[in-house]
Amino acid sequence: MAVISRRNRRTGRRWLAPGLALTFVLGLVLSACGFNAQTNLPYTPADGVNLDVGSVHVRNLMILSRTDGEGFLSASMSSPDQDALVGASGTVIKPDGSNGGELTFTFPKPVALANGTAVVLTDSPAFVTVKGEGLTPGNTVDLTLEFSSAGQSTLQVPVVDANHPAYVTVSPSPSASSSS
Repeated sequence: MAVISRRNRRTGRRWLAPGLALTFVLGLVLSACGFNAQTNLPYTPADGVNLDVGSVHVRNLMILSRTDGEGFLSASMSSPDQDALVGASGTVIKPDGSNGGELTFTFPKPVALANGTAVVLTDSPAFVTVKGEGLTPGNTVDLTLEFSSAGQSTLQVPVVDANHPAYVTVSPSPSASSSS
């Protein structure tokens, strides 16, 4: 029969508190590790949304609006292949989640894309203007973009206040005339 002296019991207890503290600290430190860490997830530090349609890459897509019912598309687009933005359609999403009015988009001409060169929609003459009831900053729009080769895709796009200092210098081209 083994006899445990008081001295051996005290030595074991002496390491119990630091051992528990070390386990707790390691648990906190290692709990943020893993394959789904926030730093491994894509993040767009912008107001708009991103979209890929075939080989076309659309970045920071949003509708800028200065007055209720009117706005214009803002995004950067590129494609390694020849393509063109030929149409857009959309519906306003009301604050209660129901569908609002249909939107009308006006293109000065198709927006040509080629050779990986970035095209910024807010550069003249590529301005695409938008009109429709309920088109106000803070709302969202179910927007469908149609490309000549890549096809079409639909996503929800924010309507952003173009009077904000970051967007106040952006203004649409007065030459927009044809509707799509």
